Amino acid sequence: MYRSCFYLLLCLTFFPLSSFADTVRYPAIEDSGDKRSNYPIALLELALKKAGSTATLQSTSARVSKSRALYLLETGVEVDVVWTMTSIDREKRFLPIRIPIYKGLGSYRLLLIRNEDQPKFSALKDEAALKQQMMSQVHDWVDTDVLRHNKFKVLNASSYQSLFQMLLHKRVDAVPRSVLEIEAEQQLFADQGLHIESDWLLHYPGAVYFFVSNKNPQLAEKIELGLRKSLKDGSFDLLFQKHFVSQLKKMKLSQRKLVELENPLLPPETPLAESILWYKPG
Repeated sequence: MYRSCFYLLLCLTFFPLSSFADTVRYPAIEDSGDKRSNYPIALLELALKKAGSTATLQSTSARVSKSRALYLLETGVEVDVVWTMTSIDREKRFLPIRIPIYKGLGSYRLLLIRNEDQPKFSALKDEAALKQQMMSQVHDWVDTDVLRHNKFKVLNASSYQSLFQMLLHKRVDAVPRSVLEIEAEQQLFADQGLHIESDWLLHYPGAVYFFVSNKNPQLAEKIELGLRKSLKDGSFDLLFQKHFVSQLKKMKLSQRKLVELENPLLPPETPLAESILWYKPG
């Protein structure tokens, strides 16, 4: 009896329960109307399937912020995987699967502004003038630190939802948003006068990865294996195109004034030289 209990304790110590679980748990989104998680959830399902896993995905019972999701992942409670922008700190705290799920496009940013402000932004002569406009980002986002490092004026938002309220109430001039997300967000607030700025494009090197707990390398291996297989057989690209290519054409990225930013938080292990992992706007 003693020996069997000791063996069970040993297993629980070195092999987390999530390694054996039939479910892979991810954080429920903060806003039920927010469709941004549709693609990463579909990609995660694809990766697990390609890896031969029979696990099903399950969201947390309560909606959680990104900070809360990372805390739950770190403590091993309720969450097995999170997708978020990588940084040196995050790669120390968690196991990154170094395949950028948005092919790097999450680091191309357009500006959400008020309709009446488009002439003001069109008249800005250069990058220095753009940096005088007050931006807003959520306080714990990597983007917030990147913008400040590059001398942009940034007012912290307490949550994702408050970004748009700050813009509507004229507390800020613009909200930089991913080219993959901004169209859906603009449509939610079109009746209130929010508009996708037509001239500027911000970019910094960065990647959104799936992250798992340091105590769950088996899950990291499964996800990476599945993603690699889906890259090889083309199913990754097909899913990406289904979700994003049509809207990217509307953005006319190559016709905009590009502002290249430094990202001091980018880990040196980022696979920038592996061209298959990245999308280059044409």
